[in-house]
Amino acid sequence: MATTHPFKGKIKIYCDTSKETQLNFNLPEEELPLCDSLMSCYSNLKLTKEEKKELSIEHRKIIHQYQSLDDEVILKYVDKFINALPISKKKIKIETSDFGSYICLAALHSGKIPQDLKLSFELEDSPVELFPKKFVKKALTSDTDVKFTYNEDSWVAPFKTLYKACA
Repeated sequence: MATTHPFKGKIKIYCDTSKETQLNFNLPEEELPLCDSLMSCYSNLKLTKEEKKELSIEHRKIIHQYQSLDDEVILKYVDKFINALPISKKKIKIETSDFGSYICLAALHSGKIPQDLKLSFELEDSPVELFPKKFVKKALTSDTDVKFTYNEDSWVAPFKTLYKACA
């Protein structure tokens, strides 16, 4: 498992080859309460038997933090992301991973992104099955491409159940 912190990183926005904008995010790591470290707390994820064997305390800590994200924190980053998007008729490419993917997915489904932007997303190591469905307010437009990728050394790699919708 990669030792990176999935709640710290950046969203890279490219409008043309010479210009890159970055939006940084950094959420503090939360402690996992003992009662939330038990396997029974993760039964709603419907992990396979093999995935359950892989579910370490570090994995549980990350999953718990995804499940307990504050809506206001997500929406604050969504607004920052949308405000960072350039106004352009050219294709805009966005690259990010982990929590950055959540920010992008929430922005995509918010209905707040200008309709005339042509967006292409590369979202890496995103546990989309943990994404809060309450943020899906609008379907994706035909001018938006979303590509999901997963690294072998990512924390989410052993848990296909958490990203099977995009695999």
